[in-house]
Amino acid sequence: MKKISKLSSVRSVGVSILILSIFSMISGNTLEAQNYVTTYAGTGSPGFVNGDTSVASFNRPFGICIDPEGNIYLADAYNHVIRKIGVDGIVSTFAGSGTAGYLDGPAADAKFNQPINICLDGEGNMYVSDFINQRIRKISSDMMVTTVAGTGIAGLQDGPVDQAQFNYPRGICLDDTGNIYIGDSWNHRIRRISADSMVTTWAGGGTSIGVQSVGAFLDGSDTSARFYTPCELSVDQDNHIFVADAYNHRIRKIDPSRMVTTVAGSGDSGPTAGGFQNGPAPDAMFKVPTACHVTTSGVIFVGDGENQRVRKIGTDGMVTTFAGSGYVGFENGPDTLAIFNFPRGCVMDYVLNRLYVVDYYNHAVRIIHISPATGMGESPSTPEKLDIFPNPARNHIAISWEKVNQGTNLKILTSAGKTILQRSDLNLSCIQIDVSGWEPGIYVVEILHKEGLTENKKLIVL
Repeated sequence: MKKISKLSSVRSVGVSILILSIFSMISGNTLEAQNYVTTYAGTGSPGFVNGDTSVASFNRPFGICIDPEGNIYLADAYNHVIRKIGVDGIVSTFAGSGTAGYLDGPAADAKFNQPINICLDGEGNMYVSDFINQRIRKISSDMMVTTVAGTGIAGLQDGPVDQAQFNYPRGICLDDTGNIYIGDSWNHRIRRISADSMVTTWAGGGTSIGVQSVGAFLDGSDTSARFYTPCELSVDQDNHIFVADAYNHRIRKIDPSRMVTTVAGSGDSGPTAGGFQNGPAPDAMFKVPTACHVTTSGVIFVGDGENQRVRKIGTDGMVTTFAGSGYVGFENGPDTLAIFNFPRGCVMDYVLNRLYVVDYYNHAVRIIHISPATGMGESPSTPEKLDIFPNPARNHIAISWEKVNQGTNLKILTSAGKTILQRSDLNLSCIQIDVSGWEPGIYVVEILHKEGLTENKKLIVL
């Protein structure tokens, strides 16, 4: 499963930091807290398998969103479907037959052709950028798929939704009045589908359109602004639209008056340009950022694809590396030691205080577990008492729990109910266990406190 380059020293450092972190929890010493990256679902290879997150597989997933219950949805582009990862850890097909094509109708029978990005409205309807079909589709809450806009022919045409044309639509988001915005990548524009079913150009212009056409970079009002292959969009609570402007290697913002400005990024434009630099937003550099996600606190996370990192644009205007070493591969570990292969879409789970990241060429969904010390100000509203970290795991794990009283008992059982490890009368609130020799599979960790309170959680060993 691991496809790693230049990694032996990185892995050893990562394990050392993990062990030091665990030691600090056990001994009471304080180290600077770190975020930690784990794999939530995906095997590292392309496939189309439903089931538990430990066995499910995807094929170049791209966009991601989350519903109020915590279910995750993926635009599984090369499987031509929308997938769902339920809060129970089960992966299923949400919509699409799995055959590339174009067909409206019941969700299970409908056909997509490389769905790229998705978003949800407040009523449970999902909107899809159907990339190769040159259309915007809708999956209603009653699981019917319809076409919102687009003729199926690549082009640039504003007007009624049944006459409008797009040129490989990518990003998609909705404002609080129901308008849909599209990152129309090879038209180098942001388009809007209004509530009265009219398509207009919201921002961006120029005469160069079509696949591999050359865009431009210019801040300014509405159609005077210029983009270069705009990809994913994200909208904040004040209806500012944030754009991952891929080949301009910048994150842009469109305010409600349609003024386009640059949030972060510098340097030349073009597929071979871009770079890597942290620091003040005007000086920072990205390399083909195809995804961005703005949180409720105004922090922006960026899928900085060719830099193999997830970047953070803070409300203080500073750009930092949130996760990723910059190497190409597939490895979990502490934030900047973890390894990705072209991170794309990301979404914040405020309840569990984690960021889900689509790891495109690893065909996986990763989790960045956010430490309170990062200053995110987005701590879980319902923190869990029993935690396993990392999970899934291959080597060492740390099991922690709220220290209710002395005399805690711990058990780990197989999925068949056989006890394989038991520790009694623990006076700690964290314990380290080596699982490197265990059979891959699903286990149950059970904590029994002295006063009779029992907690349990699923553990996946890879």
